[in-house]
Amino acid sequence: MEREKLKRTLTGLELRVGTRLPWSVYSPQGTLLLTEGSLIRSEKQIERLLGINAHYFVSPNPAIYATSVKQKPASQDRVSSFVIIHTLLERLEAAFDLRREQDTGSAFIRKIMQLVFDIQGTCEEAADAMLGTVQLIVDAPHGLVHPLHMALMCEVASCRMGKGPLEHFPLVAAALTHDLGMYEVQQQLFEQNTPLTEQQRLIIDQHPQRSYDLLQERGVTETRWLLPVLQHHERLDGSDYPNGLKADQINNDARLLAITDCYSAMIQPRAYREQVLPRDALREIFQQRGKTIDEPLARLFIEVMGLFAPGTLVQLKSGEIALVTGRGRGLNQPMLAVITNSQQAPLDHPQTVTLQDSKEITSIERIQDHAHLIAGLGRLWPTPDSVT
Repeated sequence: MEREKLKRTLTGLELRVGTRLPWSVYSPQGTLLLTEGSLIRSEKQIERLLGINAHYFVSPNPAIYATSVKQKPASQDRVSSFVIIHTLLERLEAAFDLRREQDTGSAFIRKIMQLVFDIQGTCEEAADAMLGTVQLIVDAPHGLVHPLHMALMCEVASCRMGKGPLEHFPLVAAALTHDLGMYEVQQQLFEQNTPLTEQQRLIIDQHPQRSYDLLQERGVTETRWLLPVLQHHERLDGSDYPNGLKADQINNDARLLAITDCYSAMIQPRAYREQVLPRDALREIFQQRGKTIDEPLARLFIEVMGLFAPGTLVQLKSGEIALVTGRGRGLNQPMLAVITNSQQAPLDHPQTVTLQDSKEITSIERIQDHAHLIAGLGRLWPTPDSVT
């Protein structure tokens, strides 16, 4: 039985600084403001939410509904994957806060290294949950969610190649820190809908070198960490920056970093354009294989993500909305959690299915168009509890 969730306007009594949201918060217009698991950082943040009459949704008390249908066990005790991703984002932010402080180089490196260990642990236990959830996060700063997304993809792809944790540890660290040299302006650039100024273009062109230099200043000496950072915008045909390197001049890990950078950047909506749908982003990567990006790595990346990447919302022929939760046996056989009925009313208990033919999918949906469905998606996957 589907029951419409109850809308509750924030009163302020539900929120305390330093605690995590147990539900997602929306504006009066239905815009998703904060996902479940977001940390309440200040009283001013609470005041802003109250000032706009923000609201959230809760499930009705099942006791008031008479039903003869045996209810499935609730998943409320399961740690939300949103909480895990927000925790990783907060730890990355804490590391970045040390980037320019004097005499904190070793602390910066330790925080990044600990975060890499956290990422490796969570991906070992629940890779699809991490990849899927980070694609659903629409409220975190781009300068944090983008490198975390890349790090998760590099971790999963490296494991698929058979590399051990220590072997690809530097690559994951590089993914987390590749844009360090432009961190201060990333959110401004992400939200900007006007042409870049000359100064902004200079910052972008110089950020690989600046990131490389900052890491060295912080005490990073590992070449397998530094080179991918320096070269992640180089392309096989020599068409990109900072040094116009070609083909074999480009470090192999930098080639994988470039692919994850392109994919993550494309699927994030910008002020001047809508989100590129995940399948279209994968198609673009496939079309560029052997031209600007490494062909074997492009194929591997698509195999890792599947034609329908975890975290993708799809509509089925039945009219139901489903979330891709992982890959099935084939690239076009995604595992799904059906989250609405045919009238697109949310289901109390999502139904898990594996499609035998992706032709059952009629369209890819934008997350922003179904913000009301995001609230309960963090408990669709089994998740580790080691991070939280």
